[in-house]
Amino acid sequence: MKMTPDSSYKRRQYLVDPAYQLQFVSRVFMIVLAVAVVSLAVSSVLLSKNLYEPDLRSQTPLITSLVAIATMMLIELLVAIPLVFLLSIRQSHRVVGPMNRMKRMLDRIGEGDFSQRITLRKGDVLEELGKAMNRMAETLQRRYPSSPSPKSPSSPAS
Repeated sequence: MKMTPDSSYKRRQYLVDPAYQLQFVSRVFMIVLAVAVVSLAVSSVLLSKNLYEPDLRSQTPLITSLVAIATMMLIELLVAIPLVFLLSIRQSHRVVGPMNRMKRMLDRIGEGDFSQRITLRKGDVLEELGKAMNRMAETLQRRYPSSPSPKSPSSPAS
């Protein structure tokens, strides 16, 4: 399959390299979870410190506020978990998807098919690298015009 710069490319799957992408997501998730746990621990310490004071009547507004904060943090965490998961998958896909396609292109160039080109969507993380790879392939194709190009219609039949 020859990819030309003018052909459009639409991604069909978000888990291109599941092992890498899920590892990336789990690391991001662990960071978010660690921040949430530290925040919850600080809130709990403040809350428990004030709960054991002898005069609870004067502390009621503070205790109520701390309970409300802890409850909101729990709700925010429950909302943040799926959002972090989806955004992490999407972000990792923006790197892994183009890298996977670049690897296939380089494999074909390594086999002698210098007609290979890669098309990346505008704004892809590796767009500049893809352009450099296309320039390299064009230079190789000009430098070695007689090399066999299995998918190039202009090459002579073997």
